[in-house]
Amino acid sequence: MKLKIGILTLLLLGLCFAGCDKRSTRPEETEQQKTWFYVNTFAFNRINQYYLWKSEIEEELNTWLTSEEPIGKVKSIRYKDDGWTMLTDDFATFYGNVSGHRKTYGFDYLLSRYGSDRVSILVTCTYADSPAQKAGLKRGDVITLLDGNPIPLNDYATVVNQALRNSDRVTLGLETGASVQLESKEMYENPVLLSKVFDCAGKKVGYLVYTNFTLDSYKDLIDACIQFKKAGIRELILDLRYNNGGFNLAEQFFASMLVPEAEVQAKSLLSMEIYNDELTQTYKEAGIDTNTYLETEYIFTSSDGKKYDFSTAGANVGVDRIYAIVSTGTASASEALLCELLPYLDVTLVGAKTHGKFCSGLILQAPEYFKSAAKQLKEKGVDPDEGQRYTDNWGIYVMTSRFADKNGETRCMPDGLTPDYAVADNPQDGFALGDPQETMLARTLALCGYPSAAPRSLTPSAPKVAPILLGYERPGFGVYLQHP
Repeated sequence: MKLKIGILTLLLLGLCFAGCDKRSTRPEETEQQKTWFYVNTFAFNRINQYYLWKSEIEEELNTWLTSEEPIGKVKSIRYKDDGWTMLTDDFATFYGNVSGHRKTYGFDYLLSRYGSDRVSILVTCTYADSPAQKAGLKRGDVITLLDGNPIPLNDYATVVNQALRNSDRVTLGLETGASVQLESKEMYENPVLLSKVFDCAGKKVGYLVYTNFTLDSYKDLIDACIQFKKAGIRELILDLRYNNGGFNLAEQFFASMLVPEAEVQAKSLLSMEIYNDELTQTYKEAGIDTNTYLETEYIFTSSDGKKYDFSTAGANVGVDRIYAIVSTGTASASEALLCELLPYLDVTLVGAKTHGKFCSGLILQAPEYFKSAAKQLKEKGVDPDEGQRYTDNWGIYVMTSRFADKNGETRCMPDGLTPDYAVADNPQDGFALGDPQETMLARTLALCGYPSAAPRSLTPSAPKVAPILLGYERPGFGVYLQHP
């Protein structure tokens, strides 16, 4: 861990500036111009330093001006294979989406066409003790009105985000005619939604619904795996259909409970990371091993200052086979986990092709950059204190590496993992997650020999509504706790 902190300091010495000479204060500058200058300075340096495809966008980096609108600029210079690097002026909300700690109504959803010019919101799950759960909102509910107004197809993203992400209260109009009023609250959306054991013709099969690789999920993941171990399961159904990713470290400690225990004890290689040429050379010269190895002891501090100290020893389930339920919303850390388990376990995929996010990134705060690089910035004529003020709550999510399994293979690149059995999710089938008759679970249980599920056909089920592109509630994440 100390080496990881050390290399960050080392890398900061490569300070660069986008399209500017020494900083000089000009009285005529507007507040917006000052903000753009400092945000562009931050964004340029982080991309110039860490970006996986740095060599491919060298020309764009050389012509980057600090007077440009920064959010659009970052999006415009992304390499063609990168759909995820982004700059945000609301870092707190962005980080909350990844950490699971946020102000929320407590439900996830898909967006679907509703008629020719409208959109509906299809509830996929609710979180324990959330406003949504307490109000009786449930999987399969179709929301057609937000605060009494329909959701227009031509501006659905803005309308939905404003009502469900940027408000303190909302009135939901359901397709049934019912009305549900919710008030948001600060809470932790526990991604370990459900764990249970099925008896499949005398064989014990575990089932786990996991929606986000959060750092705080270690407690419930360990408890679930211990219970699976006590039950003597040899097969596990891992439901990742709504898991868009999260922290790479969470993926690592989860993997340590799933791969054969002998491999964990041997601290075998779990995954490799492939960086841009400059970073690769820097790590090589510093003698830093950027690979990830299996282990059981975890002591670390998250970027928000929270300290963790736990062990996964004794929680290794000992499974021989995993059935993973996946969808187009299965992304990033979820895909990485499955890719990295494949060399160690028999993994069968049930559902739809996964998202295809094959790289990991760093979430970096702009004010922290101006603190850590204060000396170098002053030498360039840039006021780091002013930089902190003008970039408050700004941050960047920058793609830093491509992940690969222990053999150097990235199976989800470029278009995702293809399921062994194609089955469409159908939240409106009338069954809750974990019910053996729920569409995707029933198809998977049939493969495990579950009696009531066995006669059912392994053909796709058509949902009542057709999801539209980018309909999942969270984007794909693959986040480093801290860069190597």
